[in-house]
Amino acid sequence: MRSSVRYPAANEILLTDCHLIDGVSDEPFERAYVEIRDGKFVASGPMSKAPRVKGLYEIDCQGRTVMPGLIDCHVHLVYAGSKNMEEAIRFPVETAVIHAVMHARAVLDSGYTAVREVGTIGNTSVAMRDAIRQRKIYGPKIVASGRGIGTTGSGNDLLPAHWESTGGRLVVDGVDAIRKAVRRQTREGVDNIKFIASGVEVHPTCFTWMTTISEDELRAGIEEAHRWGRSVAVHAQSYEAVKFALRWGADTIEHGTRLDEESIEMFKRSNAFLVPTLCTLYSVLLLGEKLGLSQKQRDEMKVNEPLWTGSIKAAYDAGVQIASGGDLGNRYPHGDNAKELSYLVQLGMKPMDVLRSATSIAARAIRRGDRFGSIKPGLEADFIVVDGDPLRDMDVLLDPARMNMVFQDGEMVAGSEWKEPREEMPIIRPPSCEGGHQH
Repeated sequence: MRSSVRYPAANEILLTDCHLIDGVSDEPFERAYVEIRDGKFVASGPMSKAPRVKGLYEIDCQGRTVMPGLIDCHVHLVYAGSKNMEEAIRFPVETAVIHAVMHARAVLDSGYTAVREVGTIGNTSVAMRDAIRQRKIYGPKIVASGRGIGTTGSGNDLLPAHWESTGGRLVVDGVDAIRKAVRRQTREGVDNIKFIASGVEVHPTCFTWMTTISEDELRAGIEEAHRWGRSVAVHAQSYEAVKFALRWGADTIEHGTRLDEESIEMFKRSNAFLVPTLCTLYSVLLLGEKLGLSQKQRDEMKVNEPLWTGSIKAAYDAGVQIASGGDLGNRYPHGDNAKELSYLVQLGMKPMDVLRSATSIAARAIRRGDRFGSIKPGLEADFIVVDGDPLRDMDVLLDPARMNMVFQDGEMVAGSEWKEPREEMPIIRPPSCEGGHQH
């Protein structure tokens, strides 16, 4: 085991002797180098062409894997091990912020340098995004959503009828109300709008096969979000919900539990991405009884398993763009995000395709492919150094001891070889050194 060491902040870094997975190529590169200057990738290639320039801070990777920082397209940082969704959204905003700060650190420690949050409490996601961007706390770069938008009786409408919530999920009905909700969230600074278009297994009376929004309502919401320059994620577990979302230009379909030939053809004609969230399925199947989850939730997931896995396999075989997202926090803890990658491999996806689903493809799915997600000149130097080869064993990404280094913008911020520069817990971020790279 390599000893813990504090690497100095450096504007110019040379990684040598890498097993390089660049996030876009079909094959890895052996004995490669990567050059980084001022927080961005400058060049990469075989060691025989590595620059020999004074001033570069060299890190000898000793054959370890260097790859882009991982990206999770479906997170809820405010989730904190609740037994059900009703319990999860009962937390006050103040508590939700504390949970989010803790979980952001755990996600970064696990090698995830960027996430898209797709539903929160209050406007926590925007606050977290800005705090990380301003270097107040450690965490992944965040593409922020507000509260999920859904209709009465939908998977969004979880609280008892005599309760009201101004912080949890947003329940609205009708085209005008949908448009107003989108405008309100854009005013609050979100990057992405999340719609709930079908039922959800955690709801006591609304099943995943149900479509819970009208086509006119969803069309209006997608049109309004795009008019304001926001991306759109749609929770869609019913056949009809998927088709509504694809017909009117949703950017991502979350879950995709039920896909048929028509919807897969619609996917192929669109620019949309599928985010499978298999952790949602298997965490209920494997842990449901132990955690005392409702019988309805457990039974529905048993029904959904062959539909869900069959849909994702069919989509992958048809060439649908698949972006990884885990939907963790209530059964699998934050930081275990790479479980989703292992499930995708078990489903039959090629390991390199799985890694791309969590790097370059994920970056494009969240509209950040021009900033990060691959090791290419000019992109932000977000990358990890792993002791092992995830192409041979994806589970190495779940071992904290083997997640040796995690870099954002060319600065080491986590990993087993990272040592915090102060004595306090490494959640609050110390001021950057003079001349250091700013986010």
